[in-house]
Amino acid sequence: MQRRTGMGRSILNNIIHLFYSTILANLLQAVSLIALANFFNAQHYGMFSVAIAVTFVMLFFTDLGLSNTFLREGAKDGADLEKILSSYVKIRMILLIFISIIGYISIHYMYADKNLIYMTINVMFFMLIGLTWQNIGIAYFQLTERMKYIALIKVVSSSVVIIITCFCIFGELPVYVTARLYAFGYMIGGLFSIYIMRRKTKMNMKVVIHKALFWQLTPFIISGFLIMSTPQLAPILLNYTLPLSMVGVFAVAYRMPAALYQVPGVIAGAFFPVLFKHYNQNNLEEHTKLNLLQIKSMAIVGICMTIGLYHLAPYFISIFFHEEWSNAVEPLQILSFLIVLQSLNIAIADGLTTSGCQNKRTVVQCVALVIGGVMLYSFSSIGGVIGAAYAMVLFEIVALVGYIAVSVVKKKIVFQIVIPYTIYFGVTFIGVQYIVHTYHLIALVLNILIVVAAIFLYDYELKKLLLSFIRKIRKKDYITKQGI
Repeated sequence: MQRRTGMGRSILNNIIHLFYSTILANLLQAVSLIALANFFNAQHYGMFSVAIAVTFVMLFFTDLGLSNTFLREGAKDGADLEKILSSYVKIRMILLIFISIIGYISIHYMYADKNLIYMTINVMFFMLIGLTWQNIGIAYFQLTERMKYIALIKVVSSSVVIIITCFCIFGELPVYVTARLYAFGYMIGGLFSIYIMRRKTKMNMKVVIHKALFWQLTPFIISGFLIMSTPQLAPILLNYTLPLSMVGVFAVAYRMPAALYQVPGVIAGAFFPVLFKHYNQNNLEEHTKLNLLQIKSMAIVGICMTIGLYHLAPYFISIFFHEEWSNAVEPLQILSFLIVLQSLNIAIADGLTTSGCQNKRTVVQCVALVIGGVMLYSFSSIGGVIGAAYAMVLFEIVALVGYIAVSVVKKKIVFQIVIPYTIYFGVTFIGVQYIVHTYHLIALVLNILIVVAAIFLYDYELKKLLLSFIRKIRKKDYITKQGI
């Protein structure tokens, strides 16, 4: 099996495909979750949110960092992609079977509420299988940089889920049946992912497992677990400190920034394999320049989306949700700051991962997760949903400080990005809030225009990097001199 090549394939093309598909897929997912939140009551939606969180924890254990080592090994010159892919799929299928059994047993020990156990069982199995299959296809197409197929998988899966959701709601099906069919939609998306991948490549499941997939896997396992735990930490922990109805309120508020973060996350996904290639080819200067461009790009997009969500939060809740969800506005505004913080964190952390510093990333994640878990438990016990929202923001700040501290280019990150961007964003946000805080739409437009203009006017390095980036795209040799 040969890797597809093409001089025209570039980061920009990758971003375009991932951008439109991510927006469309997340829009469809958001519509389905909004519809379910209005269809379920707060308690049922709280149980549903816990079930999804548990499913994503199980999903991690079907991967155990193998997607990262698959990308690493497949990106090497002369790699046998057929053998690597076949080994990757075989290992993940074995893990899927094993983890499904362990998961079923575990949830009976984790929860005493029989309704919660039943909800989790209804959601977990179909969704776990479907997402595992989708992830396999996405990892393959990310490696071969055929992002249009990732876009197709995401859009088809989300479309199936929303069609099934609408069918359940209009048919007024029971809550647990609706949850089961919602999860089944992801399984259909997974089947589609495997179908597309099998048409574009060959696999031999009898091949001897490629042992290099396990090389330096431990840091990826720990890091992957911590990355997975971050968004699932709140629903799982809050189940022990708040009533399920309040967990539902937090879930409604948290879903929006979690979904919107996928947009700047598209940038990270497009840069990730190219950063690996630069490091594997010992092109460290280009790796640093590209990572700085990634951090700045994700920061700008994150700032704009944070501003937008903060000011539009009251409209989102009042338009899309019933009256019982009105108390989700304030936590949603607080949680909107997660978008810009996560954008910075992922970009800086990707620079560590793709430069052989995965251990440093893992240590920071461990420390941040422990501190975040303590803050989330204590803050939610004292301040309820609002306290939980503040704890999540503080958790991301702790992680940001940690990533910067262990980065080899910390001075450039601090003085070229963090300090100036914080000043532009902070001063503009506070000033606009003080002047026109009652006019949300005007404040939104002013905030974005002023902060973006300030960044592009005064960030000479960003303009320089962007011009260099554009020149390399025009030469069509940016990804590799060999045309890969």
